[in-house]
Amino acid sequence: MKSDPSKNLISKLKRISGDLEDFANPESKAAFLKNLDYLIAALSRLRSGLLNPSFEERTADIQKSIEQVIEFLESAKSDELIRTLLSRTQKVSKPKRQPIEIPNNLTNEQIRSLLQKDLSKGELKAIATQRSISVGKLNNEGIKRDILRNIDRQEGYERLVKN
Repeated sequence: MKSDPSKNLISKLKRISGDLEDFANPESKAAFLKNLDYLIAALSRLRSGLLNPSFEERTADIQKSIEQVIEFLESAKSDELIRTLLSRTQKVSKPKRQPIEIPNNLTNEQIRSLLQKDLSKGELKAIATQRSISVGKLNNEGIKRDILRNIDRQEGYERLVKN
């Protein structure tokens, strides 16, 4: 892909402006003259490109194509068939899920049944907070895993106490 000639030209002009400040130094003078030669060559190429008749034809063709697209889009607003076709191509968004309220003081069984559902990260964090589990940067599966480990550990301690 070719670079933008106007940006290239602007950078060269800025470089020449900086070189003019150091023009008194003979080494800088040589660098300045070299940059000036490059600038003259770039300006000549730009001028010949603008004078090229095919350039004018191409811009006219592009402008004509853009006008055709605009006309089509304006007519598409009022055309029922086109509007129907365009509406079918749009992505159908799925309905948003209703958030699940996480009550306080959940039992282990209530937590297990909630974890069977598709919970959001915020809902999982609410459950983890109740059990004093730090979630950090875990994803949803990691949070579920840590909650279940915590419940299993707690139930294991309870079994030990009973025996």
